[in-house]
Amino acid sequence: MTLQPGERTTVYMKFGMHGPSMAGKHNFRVHLITNDPAEKDRGVTLISNWVP
Repeated sequence: MTLQPGERTTVYMKFGMHGPSMAGKHNFRVHLITNDPAEKDRGVTLISNWVP
């Protein structure tokens, strides 16, 4: 996907756990690669509390 300067979009992601033993708090880090010379890799942290 390519966005022009000033454009916006929504990124949808689905995370799955391996079973009930994975319940609890989790941090995920997603890297968005850009063509912005000042910020080529933009990291986004997602914090969740997974309940089976």
